[in-house]
Amino acid sequence: MNTAFGVWLPQVHVIRCERFDDAMVAAQALQERQCVVLQLDGMDPLQAQRLVDFVAGAVQALEGRIERIGEGTVLCAPAGVEVSRG
Repeated sequence: MNTAFGVWLPQVHVIRCERFDDAMVAAQALQERQCVVLQLDGMDPLQAQRLVDFVAGAVQALEGRIERIGEGTVLCAPAGVEVSRG
């Protein structure tokens, strides 16, 4: 993607979530316009849902996109990143 400042290449930040504090790490990465993959399979289901809800709020505030891509795995993309399935 071209921007006014040149070419911007998104990075992917993979977070193996173990506690709710990982939500802040994900939100910070999204704010820095990185894609985030959350691996939630090691968390308590209620805590995982709470974490996803928090990160979904950050994604919405940044006009990005969030999508479940597998059992216990969620992809979060900042605005300007197109997510497609093959």
